[in-house]
Amino acid sequence: GLGGGTFLFSFILSFVDTYSAAAQIGTLVGPLLAALGSVMLLFDLGSVTRAYRLFTTPATLLSSWMIRGAWILTGFIILGLAYALPAFSSFDWLPWEQTSGFGLGLGVAAAVLAIVVTVYPGLLLGVIKSIPLWNTSALPPLFFLSGLDTGLAALVLISLAFSPAVGVEGFHLLGAIDAGLIMLLLVALGAYIEIVRQAGVTAAASIRLLMTPLFISGVVVSGLLLPLAMFIYGIYLSDVQSVRLLDGIASLLILTGGLLLRLGIIRSGVRIVIR
Repeated sequence: GLGGGTFLFSFILSFVDTYSAAAQIGTLVGPLLAALGSVMLLFDLGSVTRAYRLFTTPATLLSSWMIRGAWILTGFIILGLAYALPAFSSFDWLPWEQTSGFGLGLGVAAAVLAIVVTVYPGLLLGVIKSIPLWNTSALPPLFFLSGLDTGLAALVLISLAFSPAVGVEGFHLLGAIDAGLIMLLLVALGAYIEIVRQAGVTAAASIRLLMTPLFISGVVVSGLLLPLAMFIYGIYLSDVQSVRLLDGIASLLILTGGLLLRLGIIRSGVRIVIR
């Protein structure tokens, strides 16, 4: 989700020609993060050599989110890199530019796939019916918003290297957008917890496992509430260095909280016992 969110926001900024230097880096970082995540998923299969099977079983494309995900991730990485690379002088030999019709077509296609990549982990876990913590329609929106939130946080960190070009207004804009995402994410997280809590004994047990001091402090407080307060406070500051510092710390906290959110949900899944 992080790679998809980073690319999506970077593409939007690049498309409207705003903070283009940071946006160009972001469009490259997004697919690279997705590629890194894909490699880690391959190791989770137990044998990297099994990866080819994900692309040689088209009959299961309509029934398996793992197979769909393999194609979606591959498509996003290829199209995302094809859009991003022409902006760098080392790849000026490519026969298209970002601003050409073909280049924009690549970017739009990659952005659409980036949205799917962002929500994909929730869809993949959501089909496992034996684990009610995952098997709920409230999980994909939660992962989607978390992916957008962490993706924008990554873009903010990239923007720190281009603070003169971004300026205080740019950091105010990025901070305001991320503050809005955090508010939506807090609502989605609360709804998710309450929906699962009422889904039965096993689901309630999963929620008890999820709501550890680490989850509450690392995700809710440090990963959401504290960055929200920092972004809002930063909007009222006029010194770019102060805003830059606040937004940078807030973004690091968001990335840490996003990781802890996923780890908590994955580790707290309890299977339904069938007697």
